[in-house]
Amino acid sequence: MADIQAFKALSLLTTIGVLVVTACTIQLRGGDRPPPPPKAEQTTDETSSDLARCRSVAAEEAAGYQHCKQVWAENRRRFFGKKAGAVAPGHDDSAAGLAPAPKDQSRIPQGYPPLATPEASKP
Repeated sequence: MADIQAFKALSLLTTIGVLVVTACTIQLRGGDRPPPPPKAEQTTDETSSDLARCRSVAAEEAAGYQHCKQVWAENRRRFFGKKAGAVAPGHDDSAAGLAPAPKDQSRIPQGYPPLATPEASKP
């Protein structure tokens, strides 16, 4: 009988301890407030509404499409941190980064015969 009383007391103390630790953890975390958004996500209401509208614009809507291209360019500029005058307005820079830079050949060992390609070694 004494074992049952000791088990009940230990169980009650453990439950109270868990509740106290949980309450302290919630209090230290600051409650249920959502964390503030990162700086990259803080945009003006006008820009975010324009971006939301431009998600569904079609290329056939010429006036809306041109406005959306400007909004997207501004959003890219803010995201990548370019200066305001870096891109001329109305300039389409979507293909600017497509040409790859030439590969650096300085790390290739010199004086070795060229490697045979598998197609060249076939009979």
